[in-house]
Amino acid sequence: MRTTLPTLLLALSPCLISTHAMAETAAPTVVSIEDQLLSTHAKLKNALEAHNTQQQNIAQLQDKQQQTEHDQQTFNTKFLATKAQLEIDYKQMIDDPNVDLAASQKAYQDAWKDLKQHQQYALNSEQTLEDEKHIYEQQKADIQTLEQAITALDSQKVRARVERLKTELSPSNQINVSFTNRCHSSMTIAQCDNQTRELALQKAVKQFQAELIEKTTESKLVQSNIAKTSLNIHVLRHKVSESGFYDGERYRTVMNVDLESRLNDSTPCTLLGVDKQHCFAPGYASAEQFNNEKEIAWVTLFVRSNQYDDNVMVDGVSYGSTPVEIMLPVGSHHIVIQKEGYQTFDQSLNIKSDYPLRVNLKETINRLSAGEKFADLIKGGIEAPQLVAMVPGEYLIGEHGSNQVHLDHAFGIGALPVTVAQFDHFVRQTDYQTDAELKNTCTTIVDGEVTAIAKSYWRNPGFKQGADSPVVCISQNDAKAYAKWLSQQTGSQYRLPNEDEWEIASRAGSQTNYWWGDHFVAGEANTGWSSSPWSNTSTSPVKSFKANPLGLYDTVGNVWQWTSSSQGIAKGGAWNFSPDQAVAHARLYLAPTSTANYVGFRIVREIN
Repeated sequence: MRTTLPTLLLALSPCLISTHAMAETAAPTVVSIEDQLLSTHAKLKNALEAHNTQQQNIAQLQDKQQQTEHDQQTFNTKFLATKAQLEIDYKQMIDDPNVDLAASQKAYQDAWKDLKQHQQYALNSEQTLEDEKHIYEQQKADIQTLEQAITALDSQKVRARVERLKTELSPSNQINVSFTNRCHSSMTIAQCDNQTRELALQKAVKQFQAELIEKTTESKLVQSNIAKTSLNIHVLRHKVSESGFYDGERYRTVMNVDLESRLNDSTPCTLLGVDKQHCFAPGYASAEQFNNEKEIAWVTLFVRSNQYDDNVMVDGVSYGSTPVEIMLPVGSHHIVIQKEGYQTFDQSLNIKSDYPLRVNLKETINRLSAGEKFADLIKGGIEAPQLVAMVPGEYLIGEHGSNQVHLDHAFGIGALPVTVAQFDHFVRQTDYQTDAELKNTCTTIVDGEVTAIAKSYWRNPGFKQGADSPVVCISQNDAKAYAKWLSQQTGSQYRLPNEDEWEIASRAGSQTNYWWGDHFVAGEANTGWSSSPWSNTSTSPVKSFKANPLGLYDTVGNVWQWTSSSQGIAKGGAWNFSPDQAVAHARLYLAPTSTANYVGFRIVREIN
């Protein structure tokens, strides 16, 4: 019989209705999927517990099965024994009809009955074991089904999170924004107006992005990953409601801006930190399609340099010092990074996507004059030890300036010995332990003999010190560790001075024993027997005495200062050494690991 078309449609109508209903059914939400996951995990937990119980039951049944098999052998042996006895009695009866077979017959019959009953019991036990094993396998299959369901739900949840984020980041919005700009005096009013509008648009884009991210359900995660992608924000239209100068020099623009986020297909996955396959229909996207990016309207320029207190300018607009993040429209931008005394970075870049720009600013060669003071910044904006510039040239060193040396490089040398406060900052940042701390001792001079002081180190050298005292009980190794840390903190190269560098800086152009003359003058430095308040007692605070003509303090007395010499040479004299040992050419030889409460150091910074 042929089925008519109306009949066929009627027969298929449930399927058609079901398919249509499925098409209109909203995609499951993250919350509903989490509820399903919770329920399925609970079912899985129960299934695993039941599976474990069933495994224990099977183990018990298998033990019983082994006992049953053992009992079967016992019953069979008994049966064979009664059978053999019956056969013996039967043969005797043939010879002697008076032999009574009743007892052996009954024993045989009982053994046969027991054997048959136990065989049936064994069969039943075996069947029970097989049934339980079947249940066990079914439970195992159910567990696999539940695990597969959880895997599928996990994938659905990720896709639902992606869809939720896509929806949250999709709306357009109108933002009212104002921006005040201090235009350069060389600009025309039109140039100032255009620049201020551009900056106002940048502000609007950044504000729109921040608001979008803040309103997302997983805002913290999105914020942590935003640097890896772009929301592809487009400015649909903008209208200036107010613009002009006010307060003399500042130019202000107020505008309404319509913006829209046009996400790339893979962006939600990047923001959520999940595989990009979840952003495409199953089986749709290839690796090439994952990376098929649309044009990006606004991008972020991440600018970093090796210097602090520099200045970043993009298209003539100053954005302050690095590190800085700047939102820009796609296209060519003129980027300038400047710092006084350093070569300027000046390039035009065609930026099509988020762009990390790392610039290494190099110093202008020999920009400093002799005696000029300068200082780097440590991370966190703290000033590194102040330096005094030394320039290349011919210098006289040695006793009475008898040795001429050629200095072929410029360098900066510490204006002061490194202080307790400066060394303390280093230790707090690094948890560094000095050689004196590791050895639990630092030495001093007692009655002309080097004597160890137990439990003494740079914080407790055997006399009272302040934050502005020169740090002591420091080995050459400790001084080098400080210089290495300073290099890492500033991006410049720090080290200990070599012996010639130290003496050139100490002499400040003089050819005499001391920078002021050949004879020691009481009150000019802290040495032993010098009539200073600290003589033969302790170090003096830095800057307690006059600086030499180049601006270096404590180049005579106070503390011996390490040089980079592998022979362990220190220079300068100290508070407990006679003045004649503080002459510019004098040396103190020490082991690089030795520590004493009359030895400190000052640092050198290379100038390229």
